[in-house]
Parts: sequence; structure tokens; C-alpha cells
Amino acid sequence: MTDQRSSINTPVNANKAREAARKPGEPLLQVEDLSMWVKGDKGKIQILHELNFTVGEGERWAIAGESGAGKSMTMNALTALLPQGAVEISGKIWYRQEDGSRVNVLELPYRERQSMLARQVAVIFQDSINALNPNERIVKQWSETVLLYHPEMEKEALTQHLLSRMEIFGIHGGENTLRQYPDQLSGGMRQRIAIAMALESPGRILIADEPTTSLDAITQRSTVEFIRKLLDESGRTLLYISHNLGILQYMCDHVMILRYGYIVEQGESENVFSHPQHPYTQELISETRKIMG
Repeated sequence: MTDQRSSINTPVNANKAREAARKPGEPLLQVEDLSMWVKGDKGKIQILHELNFTVGEGERWAIAGESGAGKSMTMNALTALLPQGAVEISGKIWYRQEDGSRVNVLELPYRERQSMLARQVAVIFQDSINALNPNERIVKQWSETVLLYHPEMEKEALTQHLLSRMEIFGIHGGENTLRQYPDQLSGGMRQRIAIAMALESPGRILIADEPTTSLDAITQRSTVEFIRKLLDESGRTLLYISHNLGILQYMCDHVMILRYGYIVEQGESENVFSHPQHPYTQELISETRKIMG
């Protein structure tokens, strides 16, 4: 399985020097004084306030908080997914490159930033049915994603690539499934396809934005286990965004707690969840325990 994945998880011609640059724990992403404003008819509204955090190679970070805390907006800032004119961003977002150099992506022209981040970061979105176009067959959407990173791939090789990826990701049905539209598949199948498509990106960082919210309990558990297994095999760095503290504690070794766009607490998951310091973190954990009984 590992050998099958290697041609996509790293550049096809990656050399030993590049692999040597991937040192566990070495800073891969560093955010300094990150602030964001959303532009509207009545002016600008600040939604992120001077965020500072550093994510090391291979670490698994949780980004937690209630709805409106700024979790998804932090993800949008890190990936340049929002339209250029919709937001204003200040601060610095440093990504370490394969050669060990660092680039502050906020200094890049917007299109160049988007292109670079598409290769730096893979994203699993909150609702797979929204991530997949309901009007296009799976094969068309998945093929277009692969060709973004491997434009030289011929049709026959592309088909074999999709079938091999389906086997790796436990997506059954072969070419029959590829011919389906998203709404003809189960939620769990759509989510696996969305994850597989996201991981076509060679990015060393995986951002999962509430990836199990719309799934039933059984499918949610299997999806979480599936993502964890993929991370164990690939060594990718994880930013997992959720309000579900139970999943975050299970998945992540570091945690960042957001409230109203501010980081109120961060550190190793075991310490934060066992001995929360900020009253808001204490409240979140207390309410979670009440719900879980």
C-alpha cells in the first residue's frame, strides 16, 4: 500500500535531499500576528485577531471552538480559498519549502499564492456533497483533480491511477462507481472520494474542516479512523478543525482553542484537555463531558 501511495504523496522525482528536509517536529507552518477582516456593505469586520502559532513537521493540531470562533476562517487564511476582494489579511504566514527555505505567502501576488498553496496544503471540506459537483460524474471531477498535478498523464494511465486509488481508499465498484453522480452514492462513499481527491495534492499539510459533521455516527467513526490511518502511513501534518472535542483529543497531539477570533489557549492536547487554564476552555470541556455523560 505504501508503495502505491508514494507516487502521489511526494513529487514523482523527489530526491533524497528533499526527503531529508522533512525532519519531524521542525517548523513547517508558522503564523505571526495573523488578522483578518471581512469586507461588507457597512465596512470591514475583524474576525481574526493577531493569531500566533507554529506547526511542526508531522504534528497533528486541533483547532477548536464554538461556531463563529474563527476556525474555518483560519483555514481560509492559510489556503487563500476566499475571493481576493472579500477579505483583508495582515501578519505573516510562513511555509517551509522542500529545500528548507521559508516563504511568507502573504507577500506573494494572490494568484501565485493560490497556486503555491494548492501544492502545499490538501483540504477536506466540511460537507463532501458540497465539495463534489452534483452535476458532474465522479470520474470527470476526480480526473480533473489528478491532472492539476500530473498534466502529462495519458487517459489509460489516468484510469488505472483512479482504480488503484479506489482500492487504497476502500472505494468499491470500480468504473461503475466512477460513472456515478455524487447523489447516487452514500455519504460515506462521497466522503472517501472527497478525501481521496484532496490527497491527490502533494501538499505535506492536510487541513480537515469538520469532515464528519454531516455523517451518521458509524460512518463518522470509520471516517475518523480512515483519516488517522492515512496520516500514519503518509506522515502528513494535520490541522483538524472541529467543535467535537472528543474527536480532537483522539486525533491530535496539539490543540488551539479559538474564541471570537482570538486564541485563548494552546499547547499539547493532553495538558490542555486535562488541565485547561482559560475559563472558556474549562467551560467547553465541562459541557462536552456533560453531553457525553
